Amino acid sequence: MQIDEAPLPFTAARGLVKHAYHTAAEVRGVSVAIDRRTYGGALTGTVVSSNPILLAQSPLVFVVPGKRVWRWPVESVQVTAEGQVIARLGALEGM
Repeated sequence: MQIDEAPLPFTAARGLVKHAYHTAAEVRGVSVAIDRRTYGGALTGTVVSSNPILLAQSPLVFVVPGKRVWRWPVESVQVTAEGQVIARLGALEGM
């Protein structure tokens, strides 16, 4: 892997997995490894609240609120027994 192919690190204190206007999960300690070509990535973090029924719905979107709202479509999501979220994100919306 060349240095310019390494994922871009993105961190945030808080993010939300949303289904329509419903919050499927709230995530703290957000870390996204962003692919430089697709602007999709791999999400990890700690789930502080979740709704398993909503997490099983489609489509899901991962949102990081702030002055600039970051939004990725969720391609797959898993919450581990330890309360960690692991998700595959599609291309960053609005790019």
